[in-house]
Amino acid sequence: MKRSLLISVVFIIWLTSCTKQRPTPIKDLSIRLDSLITHEHDSNRFDGTIVVGTQDSILFQRAIGTANRVWDIPMRMDSRFDICSLDKSFTATLVLMAVEEGKLSLDDHLTDLLKPLNYSGAFDPNITIHQMLTHTSGLAHYEHMAPNLQLDWFRPFKRKHFNNPEYIDFISTVPTVNSPGKQFYYSSFAYHLLAIILEDIYQQPYAELLNEKICQPLELRQTFSTSDNLEVHKHMVEAYNYHELSDSWKRNQFIDLTLGRRIFSTSHDLYLWGKAMSAASLLSPESMKRMHSNYLKEITPDISYGYGWAVFDKKGNYHMGNLGIDQKYIIHGGATEGFRSMLVNIENGQYIIAFLTNIGDQVNEIEITKKIANILIESKYDN
Repeated sequence: MKRSLLISVVFIIWLTSCTKQRPTPIKDLSIRLDSLITHEHDSNRFDGTIVVGTQDSILFQRAIGTANRVWDIPMRMDSRFDICSLDKSFTATLVLMAVEEGKLSLDDHLTDLLKPLNYSGAFDPNITIHQMLTHTSGLAHYEHMAPNLQLDWFRPFKRKHFNNPEYIDFISTVPTVNSPGKQFYYSSFAYHLLAIILEDIYQQPYAELLNEKICQPLELRQTFSTSDNLEVHKHMVEAYNYHELSDSWKRNQFIDLTLGRRIFSTSHDLYLWGKAMSAASLLSPESMKRMHSNYLKEITPDISYGYGWAVFDKKGNYHMGNLGIDQKYIIHGGATEGFRSMLVNIENGQYIIAFLTNIGDQVNEIEITKKIANILIESKYDN
């Protein structure tokens, strides 16, 4: 009896020891994600911050690389980046808030909203707010500007300084790409005009609207917008591009912050923003459904886009933002000289991926996101 009891005790101790040594699923996941980010960084493909989590908790976060190469300042989790075109999801939310408040209608026409202003060019009178949100307005993107403004990665354009009437006038002179409702054509100009319209109907700067209606309610404490290049904000990251010929890093060129109401944030705040996309905390359920619906079914089978998000609804083989997974998700990334951004919400908050980076074309944000998504859904991954 004593011998049997002793064997049982030894077995329990052995089993407990083995259990302690075996990584928990969450710990194993964190190890694999950490290994991936380390590998990408060591391969000169990622400097920045990343947060991966669920609707309930953060599973993994890391800051890696250099925030400022002049002073050799390391990256930290509260480092702030230009979030690039991810700002479209914020602008789309503010527009839907204005719709809910009765200040706008999705069927409102751009020319009606601009009636008090004079501009030297022209806008198609049939362009609606809905079409501007879905990139079906026919309005152009940067590559349709005059050639002299496109030199050196659009530097002449990026150094212009516009007030709202001047920017509207400028956009009115850029040739359109098609009639409204005929084609998906990604247009930052459309979203820049939406930001100006918001300022007009609320009689408040975009930065105040963002803070009052989104940042404060969601406690996005590190997120802000500014149009003043002279303002000083803590923990701001510098952006760089790598030049193969000189084997050196080059600083991001000056961008005038009056262009499009730029937003700066951290990966943690973007994770919180991703969580908000699974909850009707800012918008009604009806507005959330509108935001995450595909409006391009009658235009193209190749792209699925809602309001400020590419939408993967498992109803088509879309290419923009395709992660090669079977789950439903919404996704948006961004790129401006030196900065890259990415935010994905998989299966309504089952997983949320947010990252920001400052080493430009060295980063393939879609490929990194694919690798992360495959780890999260336990697909095969080979480092």
